[in-house]
Amino acid sequence: MYEMKRTVNCSQIGSHGIIRNSCLVDLLQDCSVIHLDTHPVMSPFFEKENCVMFLVSRQLDIVRRPEQNEKLTVKTWTYELKRMYGYRNTVIYDENGDICVKSIASGAFMDKTSQRPIKVPQELVDRVKLYPKLDMEYLPRKIALPDTEPQVYEDIPVLKCYIDMNEHVNNARYLDITDEFVENESAVKRIRVEYKNPLKRGKAIKTLVYTDEGRKFVELCDENNKPYCITEYDYRS
Repeated sequence: MYEMKRTVNCSQIGSHGIIRNSCLVDLLQDCSVIHLDTHPVMSPFFEKENCVMFLVSRQLDIVRRPEQNEKLTVKTWTYELKRMYGYRNTVIYDENGDICVKSIASGAFMDKTSQRPIKVPQELVDRVKLYPKLDMEYLPRKIALPDTEPQVYEDIPVLKCYIDMNEHVNNARYLDITDEFVENESAVKRIRVEYKNPLKRGKAIKTLVYTDEGRKFVELCDENNKPYCITEYDYRS
């Protein structure tokens, strides 16, 4: 388990004084990455074997959006680990210890050079301490798109500022892209993201937007409709 302290600052606040969805993911992501980078079992293995854990899916349940100058505690822990996949909870708490955001993330072990999935030794898996699963609704990793006709937007550019140290779009930056295609994105109660293929600079994105019963779905694809990422915005209480 790992925890970090943060204060919500002006750079994380968007329109109407509300924290951006991508900044919530930044908080969750930073906590998770620091946990992995300092983990006594996983960190030495990653360095020795030239591998990494790539995010496959994320679910955020937003109980309350933190406000500017709020002091937060972000905690993360692994609740399940297999030879190819890992599953974790990360939670954002306010100063009173009340939950602002609950989240689930699943990741796959990948070789850095080949960008192919790998299996880690069972002996390594057995050494990692697991913690109880957070009490929340666990939805499937894969997002099913509604059977409706989408709105289509062509040739959305991938900007340099979206790219991270892995030379593809950072997980949080996908929300900076998809938020542009939904109304009142700060009113969303739940966000699910399925990461399918890495999106790199120089690509043009075809964006498909679906609407269905209080939800919006934004699918980012290449010119042949091969998906990079699907994001679901759920406005229902």
